[in-house]
Amino acid sequence: MLALNWLMPLHRDDYDYAMIWGTSQHISSFSDLFQSLENHYMTHGGRMVTVFFLDLFLWIGKLPFDIANAAVFTGVLILLYFHAARDTKLTAEPGILALAALFMWLSLPHFGEVAVWKSGSTVYLWSGFFVLLFLLPYNLWTAGKLHWGAGMALPMFLAGILGGWSVENFAVTAVVLSFGVSWYAWKHGGLKVWMPFGAAGAFLGLVGLVAAPGNWVRYGHQGSGKGLLIHIGNQFAGNGEMFLYLLPLACLLLLIWRILKRKLLADRGVLLPPGKPGVTLGEGAALAAIIILMISYAAGGFIGSAIRDGLIAGVLVPLGKAEPKVVYQFSHVMAGFEEMTIYLAGVVLVYTMAGHALGFSWDAVKKMNGTIKARDVWGAWPEVRYAGFLIALCFINNGFMIAAPTFPARAAFSSSLMIAAAALSVLRIPAVQEALAGKAGRILRAGGIAAGLFLAAAALMISVRVTVENDFRVDRIATEAGSGAVVAFPPMQTTQRALRHVFFVDFDNGITKRGICNYYGVKDIQVVDK
Repeated sequence: MLALNWLMPLHRDDYDYAMIWGTSQHISSFSDLFQSLENHYMTHGGRMVTVFFLDLFLWIGKLPFDIANAAVFTGVLILLYFHAARDTKLTAEPGILALAALFMWLSLPHFGEVAVWKSGSTVYLWSGFFVLLFLLPYNLWTAGKLHWGAGMALPMFLAGILGGWSVENFAVTAVVLSFGVSWYAWKHGGLKVWMPFGAAGAFLGLVGLVAAPGNWVRYGHQGSGKGLLIHIGNQFAGNGEMFLYLLPLACLLLLIWRILKRKLLADRGVLLPPGKPGVTLGEGAALAAIIILMISYAAGGFIGSAIRDGLIAGVLVPLGKAEPKVVYQFSHVMAGFEEMTIYLAGVVLVYTMAGHALGFSWDAVKKMNGTIKARDVWGAWPEVRYAGFLIALCFINNGFMIAAPTFPARAAFSSSLMIAAAALSVLRIPAVQEALAGKAGRILRAGGIAAGLFLAAAALMISVRVTVENDFRVDRIATEAGSGAVVAFPPMQTTQRALRHVFFVDFDNGITKRGICNYYGVKDIQVVDK
């Protein structure tokens, strides 16, 4: 994470936030910082906690931010493990902790945008840290593992303000959960002073977040003409895109569900035949195709380029749709063809092979489903009930986004953490660990390591290329600082993004252009395809 942060240059909104909001004056003192916060609160939005840290580190310098952001990511990872285990014994289950890291790496939507890019990570990653930290005592208390007294009332009140004054949907969830646990404790005679104090702090933070005049200014720009049907449609789009990133965890949860059904079936004296050794013809062909695609990806994507050129010549041109903008957008999508195909095919292959090793044939699955009902699994393991609660909470958390005019995939960041915690919690069940101690577990571990290393290598390689191209452009712009000149560049050559683990768009993007032009005092930036 430190390497990715170090390689990530200032980008897009970072330039706007490095200046007093709404001006061209660089932040150079605490008075400038607080003036920027006031301007932002009145004209753009209420996320003062995250904007404070963003402005502060953009003023202090890039390297301190890189270190702090990598540390916050590590903190979120540890808190995710604590919430999944409902305990704070960090070294008790090193394997589960390692899986928590892998799940965050593989399944966070738009990883580079929410965990590496400065303006994005302070909003989502840092908000996630504050909310997870605030909610942890409530989770531990409900698990019977926390016995705090009245002395923690003030710290929880302050933590609640940070959690509630974070990012909108997760802040609402924090308020609902803290008040819900407080009410439950009161009804059962176990209410502690710190519980309502924390909930009150979260509520005050939420009020500060949503009551900002800038929210209504921003909503007026983004929400104009968007009726209820658009807001409802956003839910399908946002949840659908989130699911694409959560595919490995969704497959894992399905596999675990079948393992638990088989365990209950075995407890009734019905044993299913074991998995057959070897690799099927289809699995071997899929593996060969993945290897060929990886060679293409390392060589610049010649397969994706060939498909792209063939579709442009064979489809877009005959239809009369080969306008420059359409071709550019289509080419941008196809730039990720290899990495997406490798990833999706790899996920399906790994879980198919694991299911094959566990003996989950169609007949076996049909027999399990016909004998063992969902309520049987639900009633047998508390970890399953906790995971079910987290999965439901994920969609409730996303549901709060219905009030927003848009639902970008990055807003599903906190909900993705809930699904990751759900998967980690059921992986701790002894019956699951026993089932995955053999060949199926080795397949899953090998697949997870391969996917993680593939994305890590790709993200680092692409980040280096992006940094080189960005630095060249910024150096050119800096030489024209204050001149009001128009600076022109050819399009960036690096277009791959390692399944969005790298976040970067070319300099002709409206947000990037506006911010960097104001920051350096140039008139315009043009990307010209020569």
